[in-house]
Amino acid sequence: MRILMLSEFYGKTGGINTHMTELSRFLRHEVVLSNNIESMNVRPDVVHIHHAFTPLTFKALKIAKKRGIPAIVTNHSIAPLHDSHFWKLLKLGFKYLNYASAIIAVSNAARNFISNFTSKDIVVIPNGVDVEKFRPMKSKERSKALLYIGRLSARKGVQLLVPLLFRCLKEQDAELIIAGKNEMFMMPLLKIQGNLCKNVRVLGFVPDTNLPELYNYADLFLMPSLLMESFGITAIESLACATPVVATKSGALPEIIKCGGVVTSLWEFPKAVADLLLDSDRIRKLGKEGRKFVEEKYSWDVVAKRIENLYLEILDGEFREEHNT
Repeated sequence: MRILMLSEFYGKTGGINTHMTELSRFLRHEVVLSNNIESMNVRPDVVHIHHAFTPLTFKALKIAKKRGIPAIVTNHSIAPLHDSHFWKLLKLGFKYLNYASAIIAVSNAARNFISNFTSKDIVVIPNGVDVEKFRPMKSKERSKALLYIGRLSARKGVQLLVPLLFRCLKEQDAELIIAGKNEMFMMPLLKIQGNLCKNVRVLGFVPDTNLPELYNYADLFLMPSLLMESFGITAIESLACATPVVATKSGALPEIIKCGGVVTSLWEFPKAVADLLLDSDRIRKLGKEGRKFVEEKYSWDVVAKRIENLYLEILDGEFREEHNT
């Protein structure tokens, strides 16, 4: 089977690029990855478009329909104020979503969002993680280390970590490590915060190859997101390493972190972290539960097989939208 994976975000740092790259590796078919419409000329058996709301997506769906090529769209995003005037204007182009043979959403939260723009049924298939790469290391000693990995942006809530956890860091002599790509003014702000609290390390961007070691070093992984998360790839990477997650009730996070972590409000976030740091047995228990949960539901072997089966159902004419429950 020849598969074309298409997205404007291919080749750019972020979750969609990671998803496309890893999925293509685990599918074990002939896969072409691209970020331009000219790649439609490879005459694929299936076009899989990642991200539902871009001009490239609409253009590719139009071409695929004209050429009789089955097209699947995966929605990776959630945006606030979807009923705003801005989104209503964009909605004029969303008729092309109905040209898709199937629409995938990476979570129920992402499905609920895209359902505002299409009448088609939506299949929920989550993001995946390489459980061989992200795994518990043999010796994991308690370090009282708290870890944040992700974009250094205000919507992720990273700027609130030091104020929220200042007392915990001081009283429990815990360490806060912040890693991620800088956005806007965030790095200078975090460095100022770090200067006010000696237990804070701001690493900036960390190469993907170093992430498993960092997850394993930490006792807890933190996700203080303020706006809706469509998934949370870093959460399942951490769980795969048997490092529990403490997250806010943002978008898909409650459904993603059903095992192996604590989901709470922003106001209860400091207490949840402090309580866990005092309970090493619970940290170990949550770590084991999280690893098992990820192996069963989020490993790329499992996720890629579900997507491959969807391709085959569509090509064989057996796909029915209502089969998704």
